[in-house]
Amino acid sequence: MKKSGLIVLILCVLLLVSCSSAPASDAEVEELIRVDLILPTGPVKTSETVPFEARVTQGESLVEDAQEVEFEFRLADQDEFQRIEAKHEEDGRYRIEKAFEVEGTYEVTAHVTARGMHVMPKKEIAVGDHVEK
Repeated sequence: MKKSGLIVLILCVLLLVSCSSAPASDAEVEELIRVDLILPTGPVKTSETVPFEARVTQGESLVEDAQEVEFEFRLADQDEFQRIEAKHEEDGRYRIEKAFEVEGTYEVTAHVTARGMHVMPKKEIAVGDHVEK
């Protein structure tokens, strides 16, 4: 009986020692990547080729090694979309050029995978004389 009581006491002590509020390691938490989605300013005319850019950073450093940067274009309230892979230029900038054939409001989403993280910032752009009501 004393032997089993001693075993229970040791297990309880081990359990309490293993429950600690201190972090398991002192390693720094890695900062999240940030994507600044840069779209053309003002209304875009149909058939006009315009640039789209994603500037990728992590903390103060530029991300030059993203595994994937794609731009997704979807006409508002539509299910169909188009994705275009961006090319890395410099200073953490990834860029494409695109022309729109159909007027309307488009949702532009940048899909960025870098350093084990995936972010998807989204903005809207007006094409043609289309005015959202």
